[in-house]
Amino acid sequence: MIDMAKTPEELAIAKLQEILEKAVDSEADSITIEYAKEGGLEVCFIFGVTGMGGVLVDRTLEGEVMNLIHERVGLEEKPLGLLHWTAYGKHLDIRVEEYDSFGETAFTLTLPKIKKGGT
Repeated sequence: MIDMAKTPEELAIAKLQEILEKAVDSEADSITIEYAKEGGLEVCFIFGVTGMGGVLVDRTLEGEVMNLIHERVGLEEKPLGLLHWTAYGKHLDIRVEEYDSFGETAFTLTLPKIKKGGT
């Protein structure tokens, strides 16, 4: 079987899927995603008032992931919107807020409350 190279958009979708599944697995309330000064994207999982994260996305995907969120949510004319996504077979309506962080675009993705074994 021939392994077809994935497009940058397909790689960005896979990376965002991985981030969202990690957030669901860890029962995070929200995620912040912003450009890291050393390159890549800083992804932080928020639990109440506590955050945990690091630089999780490499430089080759940083712009693709940020553009994917911006376009899928439709943030061209407004800073808030919903990202409709599926994780573990469950439809999620994720509230997305776009904001400025030191002159760069950043996002807060607020996850819906998910009960173990159901939505």
